[in-house]
Amino acid sequence: MMLTIIVAILVIGIIIFVHELGHFIIAKLSGIRVERFSIGYPPTMISKKIGETEYCIGWIPFGGYVKLTGETPQENNSYEPSSFQAKPVGIRIAVLFAGPFMNIILGIVLIWAVFWGYGESVPEYDVPKIGSTVINMPAQECGLSADDLIVAIDGDSVSSWEQMANIIHSKPNLPITITVQRGDSLFTVECVPDERKITLEGNDTLVGMIGILPSSIQRKLPPGQAFLRSIQATITISFAVISFLGNLLVGKSSLSEIGGPVMIAQIAGQSAKLGVWQLFMFIAALSINLALLNLFPLPILDGGQILLSTIEAIRKKAISLKTQAIFQQLSIAFLLALMLLVTINDILRLF
Repeated sequence: MMLTIIVAILVIGIIIFVHELGHFIIAKLSGIRVERFSIGYPPTMISKKIGETEYCIGWIPFGGYVKLTGETPQENNSYEPSSFQAKPVGIRIAVLFAGPFMNIILGIVLIWAVFWGYGESVPEYDVPKIGSTVINMPAQECGLSADDLIVAIDGDSVSSWEQMANIIHSKPNLPITITVQRGDSLFTVECVPDERKITLEGNDTLVGMIGILPSSIQRKLPPGQAFLRSIQATITISFAVISFLGNLLVGKSSLSEIGGPVMIAQIAGQSAKLGVWQLFMFIAALSINLALLNLFPLPILDGGQILLSTIEAIRKKAISLKTQAIFQQLSIAFLLALMLLVTINDILRLF
């Protein structure tokens, strides 16, 4: 438990630090006064002022912020030369975008390090050997585990992953007998594949699935190829996040699938136990997730502020303080409701 908590705080701290560092660097380069750079929220644990900026670590670890002079139009100093609001719209957008951008860069760098230092997992489809099982799926429930070799299904021999998968896919909700070789022993298990809907060539098809992934080998990549693969992996993760959010909006995904700090802590702890490379991949995926969520067009998030600044640039006129306040209050209410739901989901997962 203690390892899980420590790893979770470190993971979130790294991601938040990189995010806020993006805002900080571009603000400084743009001549904007940075009053405070904080990792964690008050009450303050440690603080030290260097130059015009106070650097802090807060006792509440799940967050952080960079306080810029004149960050909101309501501030009395919002139109001083070194204030955020006094800068052209393009600079303000660059400062806002820098946080999510740095999170994406962190994701790319960590994935690149994994592909170069540890290697890319290449599935072994020529043998029906299990690499891992999916939690709460039939394979795990009937006792199958990593490194098990499936040699037959219902008495019919199988010699490749594709052959085995085709048989399982053809038997949704039908009991099957799986013959398994584990080390030097041979045994059978009874299993009922779950019925799942998948899309093949544009058509929805019902197939049976037991929740197994193929075994794989690690293949280290040269630096250049590892970098290109890291870009591809980042794009894949990004599309997966966007797809999930889109499905959530149209009702194809469930809010119960969303996790919060407790779920992040659990996965971080599990990743750390598997090794540093798995932890790197988790941090990368979480960092990319944070970047995309921060670009969501809610006024309290970077994306919302970018949207308001863009509208201001198009109108050539600032949005009224009243309108901004209404949008901000609505977004705060939405985020509070979402945080409550996420917390409830986290608590339910513990029981």
